[in-house]
Amino acid sequence: MRIALVVHEYNRGFGHSRYVVELAERFRARHEVHVFAHRFDSRGAEGITFHRVPAVRATALTTVLSFYASASLQLGRGGGFDIVHAQGLATTGANVITAHICNRSWFRAQRALGHDYTARQRLFERVVVPLEERLYRTSGGATVIAISHRLEEELRELYGRTGPTRVIHHGVDVERFSPALRGDTRREVRAALGVGLEERTALYVGDLRKGAAVTLEALARVPGLTLDLVTRGDTGPTRARAERLGLGARVRFHPPTDAIERFYAAADLFVCPTPYDAFGMVVTEAMAAGLPVIVSRAAGASELITHREDGLLLDEAGDVEALAAAMRELAGDVAFSERLGRAARVRAERCTWDEVARQTLEVYAQVRERRV
Repeated sequence: MRIALVVHEYNRGFGHSRYVVELAERFRARHEVHVFAHRFDSRGAEGITFHRVPAVRATALTTVLSFYASASLQLGRGGGFDIVHAQGLATTGANVITAHICNRSWFRAQRALGHDYTARQRLFERVVVPLEERLYRTSGGATVIAISHRLEEELRELYGRTGPTRVIHHGVDVERFSPALRGDTRREVRAALGVGLEERTALYVGDLRKGAAVTLEALARVPGLTLDLVTRGDTGPTRARAERLGLGARVRFHPPTDAIERFYAAADLFVCPTPYDAFGMVVTEAMAAGLPVIVSRAAGASELITHREDGLLLDEAGDVEALAAAMRELAGDVAFSERLGRAARVRAERCTWDEVARQTLEVYAQVRERRV
């Protein structure tokens, strides 16, 4: 097959970008793979043909709209592709679309927590949400891949999606994220952080809007536990909240890193009380690393977890007392914590990118059959 994968950026750094990298590297052995993107990290990408898509990256909105127009123009010129696989609102004419988010749900969840938005963010919502709704409502000729059952339901209920939809959860690199690192790497990282081997530490990774505030509130109720936050966001307000709560040195902030597996190795438990996440790759990364995880049911990845068997689930993302109780239990009961971590690793081992690629190729085959 001649496959065109369309994504804003091609790199392993995060979310849907990593998703495309994982698929492209698996498809290239038996298929002709083309990637249409604005930015590329093409290291180790032999056998893949790259096409640069111009985009105006002044704001998130200009990026989305200009990339959509440019990619549509390029792909509209033809190319004889059997499959044009877009990541959300990326181009016209795709016959496979992976939905990575429902922006209407995201904004609703943030408002429910009392978050205020800048004029730029409100404009993004007013423009992109209707376009996203139109994409999923009217693209009945394309197959949509939803990355969780939660997202599949949102597309149907909030956007009126009636066309073919297939749920394929994200995968995880079980070699990169492994309990095997909980030896020398754990000792090295903890020494660098000034954390003793017997101290109990929690880890939060990602967008601070996905539960950092409630995590700090809960931490204040769990004496002796410390917290590391790894994020690319503005940490100013979160640092101020930590100070107001008297957490001080119990909270450590870190910038994004290409070696995030080292932080998983150093931690004792992982916290993700997000008010919304269509999936949440950080959850399965933590599970693969052998960490016990505390996850809200608002994360799509929670669909992979059985409460108290391979993780702890929060019914309400903003429930500080429930989160504090879960953190307190994992911090205080080492045997239970380690048992959950071992079970989490076993569960994550079934969530490979090879399996994601296999199921995605099944979708491609079905799409081609419909065109015959």
